[in-house]
Amino acid sequence: MKSQEKVDYQNGKLFPMILRFSIPAAISLLITAIYNIIDRIFVGNFNGTSALAGLSVCFPLSYMMMAFGLTCSAGGSTMFSLFAGKKDKAKMNIAFGNAFVLVCIFEILLSAVLLIFTDSFLNIFGVTDTSYDYAVTYYKIAALGCLFQGLTQLFCDFVRVSGKPVLGMCVTGIGAVANIILDAVFVAILGYGVAGAAWATVIGQILSAIFGAFLVFGKKTMVSITKSIFRMDGEIWPKIISCGFAFWAAQMAMGFISLVYNSQLGKYGSDIAISVYAVVASIMTFVIMPASGISQGIQPIIGNNYGAGKHHRVMQTLYQAAGFSVAITSIIWLIVMLFPKQILSAFGGTEEMFAIGVTGLRYNFCITPILGFVMLVTTFFQSLGHPIPSIIITILRQVIFLVPFIYILPLAFGVKSIFMAQPISDALALILSILLVMREHRKFPEPQGISDKKAEAS
Repeated sequence: MKSQEKVDYQNGKLFPMILRFSIPAAISLLITAIYNIIDRIFVGNFNGTSALAGLSVCFPLSYMMMAFGLTCSAGGSTMFSLFAGKKDKAKMNIAFGNAFVLVCIFEILLSAVLLIFTDSFLNIFGVTDTSYDYAVTYYKIAALGCLFQGLTQLFCDFVRVSGKPVLGMCVTGIGAVANIILDAVFVAILGYGVAGAAWATVIGQILSAIFGAFLVFGKKTMVSITKSIFRMDGEIWPKIISCGFAFWAAQMAMGFISLVYNSQLGKYGSDIAISVYAVVASIMTFVIMPASGISQGIQPIIGNNYGAGKHHRVMQTLYQAAGFSVAITSIIWLIVMLFPKQILSAFGGTEEMFAIGVTGLRYNFCITPILGFVMLVTTFFQSLGHPIPSIIITILRQVIFLVPFIYILPLAFGVKSIFMAQPISDALALILSILLVMREHRKFPEPQGISDKKAEAS
């Protein structure tokens, strides 16, 4: 508890604080991404293209699991930070308790629905005859991990906003390390294939959830656990869902988009084209997760300062984080542009994959650096407790702008052009994001010194 009290959100130097919170958050999210990426690398190398396509078909499953978990964890931690800025400890605790109950309800119901309607979901996901057996095996096991995935996200976020970002990173880190080791044992050594990859993921999620529970319920964070905080508060739980809804929309949109991609790539290409998308989606996580980590890192800084009425520090945090985020995504952009064939090779790439994948990777990531700013803006509005602009940006970028291009481009330019749809959508989202931030900035009251000078001049 002593270390978290040293975090001076409202007066400390911003950029060091951004680094302190963003780097562990980014690493934590990258670790989360490793769960699925490691599965794909092992399966692609040891079980072949059809097995990799089976895992690719299950992409929407992981997005759905994260969607409901992030709704509760991001929404709850946002309310926690806003109440912390107002020094309302009672409501800080209620924010955690209500978020915990919500994540349990949502994730248990999700597991039940997924398992009851397995074939229906796989058909919606675009499963092919050659990848069905692999997909259904992975799907049924992975669906058992919904609750543990959601709890891991919840505990990680609340440990982080309690002023302990490195420990928050460790919550996901423990599971990721276990997943890598178990993938090697189950897939590479014992030959359990996609079933082994799925069990490695679920066991890793369970270990992460156990460690996170130890930290939060073991009084290692700012949360004070009592029975009363788990009673649903009619004022707070709707705000948790409202503030976290942008994250739900983002994850569900990505799941929906993966269906569209799989459908179009299967139509104009084959399992090879779908496998290329598996690689593209995997590498995209290395762009999204650092940018999301920086976004999550600034969330408690923005929430505390906005709650305290220090609007100038809110904008300074956004601008400094934007520069940092663009710089990080530019590094990933360079790697993809220069070494696409080597990246595909890591996933068991063949000459057939290279024929589509080298161009596809370069198309998809051609303007990647701007994505860092777009993702920051969505979290910026969510951190203010204003979710509507975040939802608008997310839905337009991931659905309204993107889907038409996925369908239109291949009609004229063939299967490879499908990978141009994302950068076009991102460019349009950048313009919208800039306009919305400018509008929000104009709503902030001017700092006292500036308003006084204007009064004197008049």
